[in-house]
Amino acid sequence: MARKTSGGKKKFSRSQRRTQLLERAVVLRVPARTDVCVVGGGAAGLVAATCAAEAGASVVLLERDLECGRTILATGNGRCNFCNVDLDLRRYRHPDFVGQVFGERPLDEVLTFWRDCGLRWSLEEDRLYPLSRRAASVRNVLLARVRRSGAILAPARTVVSCKRVTDGFELGFSLEGSGAVQTLRARRVIWAAGGLHATVEADLSPLGLASTPGRPVLCPVSCKRDPLLELDGRRFHGAVSLIPQGSHFPCWRERGEVMLRDYGLSGIVVFDLSRRCAPGDAVELDMAPNLSRSELQALMDDRGKGTFRPGCLDGVLDPDLAALLERLSAGDPQRLIDLVKAYRLTVTGTVDAAHAQVMSGGLSVGGFTAQTLEAKSQPGFFACGEALDVDADCGGFNLAWTWKSAMVAGGAAARDL
Repeated sequence: MARKTSGGKKKFSRSQRRTQLLERAVVLRVPARTDVCVVGGGAAGLVAATCAAEAGASVVLLERDLECGRTILATGNGRCNFCNVDLDLRRYRHPDFVGQVFGERPLDEVLTFWRDCGLRWSLEEDRLYPLSRRAASVRNVLLARVRRSGAILAPARTVVSCKRVTDGFELGFSLEGSGAVQTLRARRVIWAAGGLHATVEADLSPLGLASTPGRPVLCPVSCKRDPLLELDGRRFHGAVSLIPQGSHFPCWRERGEVMLRDYGLSGIVVFDLSRRCAPGDAVELDMAPNLSRSELQALMDDRGKGTFRPGCLDGVLDPDLAALLERLSAGDPQRLIDLVKAYRLTVTGTVDAAHAQVMSGGLSVGGFTAQTLEAKSQPGFFACGEALDVDADCGGFNLAWTWKSAMVAGGAAARDL
C-alpha cells in the first residue's frame, strides 16, 4: 500500500512501482514500421535516439528494463562524472579508432549537447560533474529531451532477433510477462545494447558481425595470498606498475590511492589496472613514490650504520604497514627499501564483477566505419557506446565515448533517409 511522505506525496513500494511501470509499458503501442530502431535504452541509446529524431527520422527505442536510462543513476557513485576535459586517446582501447570517431573537437560537441539539454556542470580537477552532484539530473534532462524529439520510448521489451530483410531489418521482441514475439521493421538499426547491462537476448552472428568476448573491468584485482594483504582495509598513495608475465619491464605505471584487501587490491588506480592485467602478471607497488631510495636510506639509517631503527618509516607509511615491512625485511635496510619501493604481487584475476563499472569487449571496431559507426558488411546497421569493443580508464572517459559515439551513430543513421 502506498504511504505518504512528509511532503504529503504518495511513496510507492518497489513492487507497486514495478506494477505501475509495467502497466504503462503494456498500453504503449509500438508501430509496425519506423525509420530507425534503437536497441537499448541506456545512456548511449537515449542520446542516439535523440540525435536521430532531431535529424528528422521516426525513431522507436526498445529497452528490456521497465524504465530507460536507469544505468545512468549508478555512474560515478550516483554523482555522474559525465566527462573529462582532457580526452587523452591513450586512455582508450583502440585509440586510433576512437580518435577518428571523436574528430577534432569532441569535448566542445559533447558539452554543447548537454548544454542544449539544460544541464550545467562544475569542474573537479579534470572531471566534470552536474552542478547538483546527482546522476538523476543527467538522466532527467536527457529523458526530457528525447521525449521532446518525438522518439518513441518502448520499455519492458526484450529484443530476441534481428535479421536483414529487403527494405532494412526486422526485429523480434517480446513484452515482459508475455511469451508472444512481436516484430518491427526498421530501415536502420542502431545497436546501443552492450556491456554489463546488456538489454537484449538477440544473436547477431547471422549478420556476420565479429565480436570480442566481454569481461568486467574497472573493478578490484585479486592476487595470490601474501602477508601484505593481511592488512585488509589499509590505504596508501603510491605508484602501481604492471609487469606482464614473462617480462622484466613494466608496460604501465600510474599513481593513485591503493586499498589493500584480503583478496588483493582496490582503489581507482587499481580499477584502471584491471583493464590491462591478466592472471600471472606482476603488480609492483611503490609505497613512497615521492621519495627516492637515497632519501629513504637517510630516513632509516641517518648515522650510516647499515641498520634501521624500529618505526623509522612511521612518518612515511601507515604505522601498521611500516611495521609489517620492517618484519619482512628481517633487519636488512636494503631489503626494507626494496619492499617500500618495489613490493610485488601476482595477479590471479578480477573480483566483484557485479560492481564493475564497464565491460570490455563487444562488436569489433574493425567491422565499422569510424566516421559513421555503420557496419561495413551490413549497410544500415550502426553501433555505439559499450556495444562496441571500446572501454577506457576511470574519470569520465567512458561516458565521453558513450555520448560522442551515440551522437555520431544517431546522426548518421538518420542521414539520407
